[in-house]
Amino acid sequence: MSKTVPVISGDAMFWAYDVALGVLFIEAARVCGETATDRSPSWWAELEQDLRTHAVVGSSFAVLLDDYGAEQRQELLNCALEAARRIEARGGVARDEVATWPELEESATSFLRGAQHIDAAPLVELAEALADLAAGTLPPAPAEQHWYFGTPEGRILQGG
Repeated sequence: MSKTVPVISGDAMFWAYDVALGVLFIEAARVCGETATDRSPSWWAELEQDLRTHAVVGSSFAVLLDDYGAEQRQELLNCALEAARRIEARGGVARDEVATWPELEESATSFLRGAQHIDAAPLVELAEALADLAAGTLPPAPAEQHWYFGTPEGRILQGG
């Protein structure tokens, strides 16, 4: 099973570690759910569900930022950045916490691929990379290489 998820905006992309993206997107879906009001746009619940779906299916789906309208994409990024801030404030995410997440149901035990704790720093860097990619400000990877975000070691270059 693959451990990478392509994240694409226009002609630019990077790869994300599926565990990190899943943790970030579950937290982002919660942020989205907490932020929803009776004045929220009609697509708000769909965005929240998309975040949960991407978190659970991991490497089975690419994250295509262009599939979202401008306002939807901005809210996705806002929720992801706030999720990263919250995770950073609590010092990362422990396996015991993940085991209680109802979004994962029976896959909670395998979701972290054996990790006991997910550090916050790679998740923050991943959320920032999402925002940079969407804004077109993510520096291109060197020729024949690509960025890989969310790994336990942080951002790395692969290929070449």
